[in-house]
Formats: sequence, C-alpha cells, structure tokens
Amino acid sequence: MNRSIVFYLVSRLALINGLALVIPMLAAWWWGEAGLRYFAPALAAALMVAAFCQYRGRHHKRHLGPGEGAWYMVSAWVLLGLLGMIPYVMAGIFASPVDAFFESVSAFTTTGTSCLADGGAALPQSLLLWHSLMEWLGGLNFILMLVSVMPQVSGCFGLTLSVHQSVAFSPMVARMQEAARQAGRIYLAITAFSMLLYWLAGLPLGMAINQGFMTMSTSGGDALFDFSRYDSLALEAVGAVSMLLASGNFLLYWKGWERRDFKGLFKDAELQVFLAVLVAAGLVVSFHLWRFGVYDGCDNLRYGFFQVLSFSSTSGFASASYQDWPEFDKYVLFALAFVGGCIGSATGGLRVMRFMVLFKMAAQEMRRTLHPHMVISLKVDGVPVDMKIISRVLSYFFLFMATFFVSMLIISLSGVTPMQAMGMAVGCLSSVGSTMDLFGVADVSVLPAWTKIYCSFLMILGRVEIFSFLVVIQTAFGYLRRRW
Repeated sequence: MNRSIVFYLVSRLALINGLALVIPMLAAWWWGEAGLRYFAPALAAALMVAAFCQYRGRHHKRHLGPGEGAWYMVSAWVLLGLLGMIPYVMAGIFASPVDAFFESVSAFTTTGTSCLADGGAALPQSLLLWHSLMEWLGGLNFILMLVSVMPQVSGCFGLTLSVHQSVAFSPMVARMQEAARQAGRIYLAITAFSMLLYWLAGLPLGMAINQGFMTMSTSGGDALFDFSRYDSLALEAVGAVSMLLASGNFLLYWKGWERRDFKGLFKDAELQVFLAVLVAAGLVVSFHLWRFGVYDGCDNLRYGFFQVLSFSSTSGFASASYQDWPEFDKYVLFALAFVGGCIGSATGGLRVMRFMVLFKMAAQEMRRTLHPHMVISLKVDGVPVDMKIISRVLSYFFLFMATFFVSMLIISLSGVTPMQAMGMAVGCLSSVGSTMDLFGVADVSVLPAWTKIYCSFLMILGRVEIFSFLVVIQTAFGYLRRRW
C-alpha cells in the first residue's frame, strides 16, 4: 500500500474543512464573541495537519487502490471528529473531551444526537453556526467520497446500478477530483435552494442558512430547530421538499443536469420505490393516528407524512411529539430509519436499492425452487445485475445486521434497556439520532464515557459502510505480519 496518496488526500480534506473555520470565526467577530479563542486553535491545528500531510504525500502516485481508499475514509472521519471538537473544548462547553468528541463526530456524520440537554440551543451563536456547518460539511464530505473514493474500496455496493450504469468511476486521482467537483456543485445548488425556500417561508436569514445546512445534510435530530415550536405549515412544506431532495440520488441529479432531462429522474426504479414507500407508510401512519384519535382531521396526514419523510431521510426532524405516539407508529418510523433513502444520497441506513436487490433475489430464488432448471437474470431498471454486486449487497446486509446486534449487546452493558440499546445502535449506524428519542433516550450525556466512544465509533462505521473498516484491519494485520 502506498501511504503517500493517503497523506495527500488527508491534506486536502484538512485544508478545506479547516478553512471552513474562518466562517464562524468572522461571524463571532461580527457578533462580539470570543471567536479567536474558539476557532483559532482548531484552524491552526487543521493547517498544521494539512502542511504535514502535504509534505508526506508530495510524491504520491496518481492512482488510488482499495487499501489506500479505505485508510483515507477511516482516517478522514476520525480527523474531522478531532478537529471539530477543538472549538467546544476551547469554549469550555463540555466537562469532558469525550463529550466534545462525541458531539463533533455526531455532527460530521450527520447523526444529529447531542450530549447537550437542549441540543445546543444555548450555545453562543458562532458555535451554533459551526455546529450546523459541521453537519453540512459532513454531508458534503460523504457525497464527495461517495462519487470518488468509495467505489474504489467497496466496488460501489450497487452504485453501478444507478442511472443505468452510465456513471463511470475511475481510480485515477484527476478523474476522481472532477467527479467530486460535479457532485459538490449539485450539493451546493440544492443547499442554496433550500435556504432560499426557508427564507421565503418566514425564517430570518441567519436561521434559514443554519436550517438549510442541517436539512441538506439530513442531520436534524439534534433539536436545534423544532418544527413543532413554529407550528407553520409553510415551514413544514419547505422542510419536506428539502428532505425529499436530500434523500434522492445525487448521481441521478448529476446526470439529469448534464442531459437537461429532469423528467427522466422519475423513471428511476429506486426513486419510484422510495416514493411509493413514503406514500404507503405515510397513509398507514396517518390512518393509525386517526384511528386512535391522536390528532384532529387533516392533522393526522400533516404530522404523519412529515415524520415518515423525516425518518426515511434519516433527518429526524420533529413536527410533533412522536415519542407519545402509539407503539405501532413508532415501530414504522424505526423501520424507515433502518432502510434510509436512495443509495446515492447523503442519507444513512441500508438504502432502498439494496432492499430492492434483496427482495428481487428472494423472489427469484422462490421461482428457482419451483423450476430448478430455469435461468433467471436479476434486473433493476432493465439493467442486469452482476452476481458480484448481488454478493456484495448480501455481504453488506449481513455485516450491517451483525454489527447492529453485537452493538445492541455492547450498548446494553451501559444500563439502558434492550429497546433503548436498539434505538441507539440503529441511530448511530444509520445516522439518525432521533431513533434514540423513540425509545426514551433523552440525555446521552449521562451515559458512561466508554459508551460515547463506542457510539462515536459506530457513527464512523456507518459512514464508511463497514467494509472500509474491515479493509483497514486486514491491511494493518498484513503489515504487522510482514514486519514481525
């Protein structure tokens, strides 16, 4: 494995995300807050890391292999968590650095859970801006890795099924950077559109910017913005549109923009299934809420559909007190968070495309049982799915489920109930902290330090999609065997 390319990529990441600290630093100066004390140490640390890694990677090759890509993704999320915690530590917000690291990792991985009792609402304005900016940067970093590094590590895990296999992934660094720039422009454009909608719906400009950051990163479960507090149908409509856009396949948006064919987006099988699941789940939850008299009239549809979309997009925004809903409805929300959005989006979860492949494969195996000599080809969008992709989807599903059950067991050692442990495990792996609220985990700060560290590890594991971590372990053991 060539470590120079890893250092080079980490230097780019540290530089870009470090320079983002200038934004809250200038805002703190404008608002009369101690911006230099909060953000200058983090900026200095980011620049030093960038300079060191740039020096170590100055002779890097122009080709990225699976091992280098895996090490980059794992080290990137750990580095972001460490850099993001520095402003919290310097501001003295948390009593323990572990809490600050957990808060930072939660923001960058767009999980949206918080060690702060009020979700961070009492933070200084500049730290609030940094918190939402971390969430937005986390979504951006994930999208950039999704179209550049991740296909080289995990064999796309179904990404080659997107847009009729018309997206070509290359291990060459120059082509990866071009793909990242294209996806980044789409992400920026949709974020700006979301901010504009929030402003037109009545939010002040500053709040509209923060809310646009959080919505596009699908990181709304930290109670920094509570839709139920405003009770505004316009704001909820804007939130629903923004979450729906954030749940879609960014590769699909990219190709639609290049071809100027936005009608073709709705011909995508995964998007069709995702929308069908939203409608079906929204109707079921709304009917059940009406049946038990939770709300009056159309409010059942209003709150039912909003929460279904919120959990499907793994955003976790709340327009109502869903913690008090009947158990059936809470279970539906939990299952939707487990599934997540489309495979090319910033959402968490297993993704709709993988479930499509799994269900199609199960149906075909049933047919094969009845007709053993039948030759069956599994297709998605009319495109045959290679057996290599099917085996990777199966492997990832098994690893995800195995990690989920093992994590439930480990988290339960901290004294929480099995249902709470389940909500925490899925919340961290699927990047939707609101699943913890479903089962009564209201205050993460009271958990033991080791539980917060393990949950931080799970959040990172969910973002690197498990296989990258396994590749890191494999290459590390291989290096130790050769060395010793």
